[in-house]
Amino acid sequence: MKKFAALFIVVVCLLFLSYDTIFSFFVKKEDSILAKVNGEIVTLEEVETLYDMRNVHINMPAPDVERIQLEYASILYNRIKQILVSQELKKRNVTVSEGELKALENVIKDSYADMFSDEYSFADYLEENGIDYDEWIKQIRSQIENNKLQALLLEEISLSSEETMQYAEKIRQQKQGDFETIRFFMIKGKQELLEDIRKDTKFSAENVQKHGFSEEDFEIYFKKKGASVFQALFDGENLPEQYKKVLTGMENNTFSDILRENNDVYVLYLVQKEISEAEDAVDLYLIAEENLLQEKLPQAFDAWLADAIKRSDIYIVDSFNPKNIKKEKDANKIGKLQDMLTEIEN
Repeated sequence: MKKFAALFIVVVCLLFLSYDTIFSFFVKKEDSILAKVNGEIVTLEEVETLYDMRNVHINMPAPDVERIQLEYASILYNRIKQILVSQELKKRNVTVSEGELKALENVIKDSYADMFSDEYSFADYLEENGIDYDEWIKQIRSQIENNKLQALLLEEISLSSEETMQYAEKIRQQKQGDFETIRFFMIKGKQELLEDIRKDTKFSAENVQKHGFSEEDFEIYFKKKGASVFQALFDGENLPEQYKKVLTGMENNTFSDILRENNDVYVLYLVQKEISEAEDAVDLYLIAEENLLQEKLPQAFDAWLADAIKRSDIYIVDSFNPKNIKKEKDANKIGKLQDMLTEIEN
């Protein structure tokens, strides 16, 4: 984690500078380089453009200096990561095709389709909101590159048969008793009324088999008796555990015992349930393998990034005010930035 750590000494100093000093630095300058990553530069202008893109929908009466400091640092750090990802793909001879770029661009455009017409295009929207199209495309490319690197890292993660089998068993146990479909009612009322309802055979399994089941008739019938009747709106996945435990042991068209929850007294009436079939052993193993890989991917990416930073020649401007900071190794500055950003996010 110490090796993986990144760039925040810049911001630490910023927090102690005056408002005028901060914003005098933010004035655009020619070739104002903030960082170099193996020779590839990140300029102040680029970070400012990304900041504007990030905050295009935020309507603030006045800039908050500390927030701007943190956002600039976050953008700089993320841009350095993007460059490292891009450089790694080049080493592996992996490219982003124009077709891939256009496909993702079209997906994003389609999500805004109802806003556009022959007179008002997506390009107009970007321009109107002060978003630089070339920088926007660069971010689209970075997203694809990140996905490609993660796919490569997934292939490099090794799983033992033992841990995969253990994970598969864990999934199997979690799925036990899961419902494919579930329909039931909750009936609330006084203890005496609920005891009477439990003895009622109007909607017994035998009568339902003969006459069928009508949800409307069920509600009307028991409401006339003075009960409150609620139809379940849960699907199998989101069924609360307290109901699942009761319903698992019930037969269709039967009432549960009288139950209590907080100040409520109620019974459940099960209309219909279908238990999910057990996964085939091979399918379960493949599901476990995929889930395990996805769980291990963030750690694999962090390990790759730590190593990439260690192997890279990274320069970061010493400070927005060089007089207020001692010169440190660039890798150490990267570390401090990442540590502080992580602390802020938490």
